[in-house]
Amino acid sequence: MPILMPIRLAATTGFLMGIIVAVHAATTITVDQRGLAISQKSASLAKGDRLIFTNSDDVIHNIHIFGPGDDDSIDLGLQKPGAALSHKFDRAGSYRVRCNIHPSIKMAVTVK
Repeated sequence: MPILMPIRLAATTGFLMGIIVAVHAATTITVDQRGLAISQKSASLAKGDRLIFTNSDDVIHNIHIFGPGDDDSIDLGLQKPGAALSHKFDRAGSYRVRCNIHPSIKMAVTVK
């Protein structure tokens, strides 16, 4: 148990000194596809946050996420009416989201 002693001492010292470590709690944001548009033109997220895309239209959509790198592309696949798809953003940067079937359906996502 000699190895645990420095860990316990550091934890106790931090507690006594009132050191608080802030940890980001992941957020989930829901956007809706309705009337062949996404309910938000843009979203700002922290790393680890999740976007849920719901389909309230009566047509199939296909969510595709581009960025932040040139070769970064995530196709969430076909989305039937009433279905929801989600993606967790683990990397900082600027993303473009669009429907592959209806390219006018789009939004921008910034992850910090």
